[in-house]
Amino acid sequence: MLEGHVLRALLTADAQRSSLFVLHELAHGITGPGFLFGAGFAFAIATQRRWEYLLFLTPAFFRRAGRVLLLVIIGYALHIPFLSLTKMLEQATPQHWTVLFSFDVLQCIGVTLLGLRLLLLVLRSETSFIRTVVLILLAVVYATPFFWSQDLDHTVPRFVSMALNGLGASPFPLFPYSGFLLAGAAVAWRFLRHAQQGTEDRFVRNLAILGLFLVAAGYFLDWLPFRTYSSYNFWFTSPNYFWMRLGILCLLLSGLWFFESLVVHREDSDVWMPKWLIILGVESFAVYILHLVVLYGWVTNPQQNMTAWWGLKLTLGPTFIAFLGFTLVMVLISQLWHYVKKQHPILMKGIYWYLGLTVGYYFFTSPY
Repeated sequence: MLEGHVLRALLTADAQRSSLFVLHELAHGITGPGFLFGAGFAFAIATQRRWEYLLFLTPAFFRRAGRVLLLVIIGYALHIPFLSLTKMLEQATPQHWTVLFSFDVLQCIGVTLLGLRLLLLVLRSETSFIRTVVLILLAVVYATPFFWSQDLDHTVPRFVSMALNGLGASPFPLFPYSGFLLAGAAVAWRFLRHAQQGTEDRFVRNLAILGLFLVAAGYFLDWLPFRTYSSYNFWFTSPNYFWMRLGILCLLLSGLWFFESLVVHREDSDVWMPKWLIILGVESFAVYILHLVVLYGWVTNPQQNMTAWWGLKLTLGPTFIAFLGFTLVMVLISQLWHYVKKQHPILMKGIYWYLGLTVGYYFFTSPY
C-alpha cells in the first residue's frame, strides 16, 4: 500500500506511462482487495470468539456496531473540503461534494461489516449465516456490471449512487469490493472450524487448489466470446476479473501459511517474520489514516504534504528513496502507537477522544 501510493503520487507522468509501471499497477491491483479480504478475516475471528454475545442486542453488539460506524465517519471525514460545516455548506463546489461522497476503503469496510452484524443478528445460525454470506457474495459479483451501467443519480441520492458504483470516481464502491470482504469472512470461518478440528493443513491445501481454479476459470470465462451484459469493462466490472483476484488472494494466503509453518519454529524466525512488520500490520488502520494525511494532505495541511512538495516531479531513484524514508517513519510511528495502546490503554483512549472532539468542535463551530 505504502509503496504503491508513494509511486503514484510522486513519480513523473512520463515514468508512469512506461510498460514497467503498467506491470507495477497490475501487481498493486491486489492491494485493496487484500485489505478488504483481511478485514473479513478479522471479522470472522472476532465474531467466533464472542459468538454468544453478538446474536442479540447486547452491549458487545452495540460496541462492535459503533466501531464500524466510526470507520464510515472517518472515511468521509478524510474527504471533507473544509474544517468548517458552515463554509462547506456555503462554498463547496460540485467537485467538492463529489470528493466528499466518494466511497473509499474505510466506508466499504464499515458498511459491509455493519451489514454482516445485522445479518448475524437476524439469522443467529452459523450454517445459515455462512450460506447467506456466500449467496450475497455471488449476488454482489454478478450484479456489479448492472449497477455500473445504470445512471443512479436520478433515482437515489448522490451519496448512495457513489456508494454503489465507481461512475462518480469512488475508488472502492460496494459493487464489487464488498465481495472481497465477504469472501474473507467466509474463508476465515471455514479455516477456524478446520483449525478447531486439527485439519487446517488440508483446508489450506484445498484453498490453494481453489485459488488456482478461480484464476484459471476467470481467465477461461473471459476468453469465451459470450457476454451476459452489453456494458462490460474487464478492469472494473468483470465478474471474471473478480474471481481471478480472489484466486490470487487465496494462493497468497495459503502460500504465506505454509511459509509461516516452515519458519515459525526456526531460531531465525524473527528474521523471516520480523516483529516490526507484524506490528505494522496490526496497526494498519492507524497507519492507513496517517499515511494519507502525510502523503496527500488533509484540510489541516493542504500545502504541507509530500504530494504538494514533490507530486509527479521525482524520477524513479528519488521516488524509491522517498518511499524508504516514508516507510521507516510509518514503522516507527506504528511501534510507538502499538506500545502506547498496549501499555497505556487509558492514555490511548484519551488520545482518541481528544482528536475526535477537537476535530468535531472546530468542524461544527468554526465559521470559516
